[in-house]
Amino acid sequence: MMTVHAPVRMTREAFLAWVDQREERYEFSGGRVIMMVRATRNHARVTRNMVMALGARLPAESYDVFSESFAVHVEDSVRFPDVLVEPRQPDGKSLRAESPILIVEVLSPGSLHLDFGEKRHEYLTLPTLETYLIIEPNEPRIWAWQRTDGAFPSDPEIIEGAGKQVDLPALAIDISFDEIYRGVG
Repeated sequence: MMTVHAPVRMTREAFLAWVDQREERYEFSGGRVIMMVRATRNHARVTRNMVMALGARLPAESYDVFSESFAVHVEDSVRFPDVLVEPRQPDGKSLRAESPILIVEVLSPGSLHLDFGEKRHEYLTLPTLETYLIIEPNEPRIWAWQRTDGAFPSDPEIIEGAGKQVDLPALAIDISFDEIYRGVG
């Protein structure tokens, strides 16, 4: 196994040029490069299930639905959310998310502090973002921050238990937990 060392500090532009040459997953925050943890099967299943459910409900000519592919530039960070929905973008060569409506992070053993801390703070400052979800991949539990009257609540709505669903009013859809957690063991 080869170890890749990133420069200790760099600019966002330098990071974007550097990360484009890597196969591993990285994010950028406060001038620091952060290698992302490997995902479990349940993490991968929930991520896939969300992408498929969103893709089945949202018209492709109106929305882009992606997983871990496009950079979200927020404050001095560059993040690659597990799931992202934005209005369909005309520039097919772009590597950047321009106007996310929905961002989903699926918890990993090492990402809890980031997803509930730095990422939550950063994502909730995005002017186009309407919903931020954090999904627990091993049991039916979702934390949802949804913009209401132009502002996000300080505390999330916690949706948990078999048979529940998450409502996404900004996209005029809902997704059942049965669908999100299909195949999770």
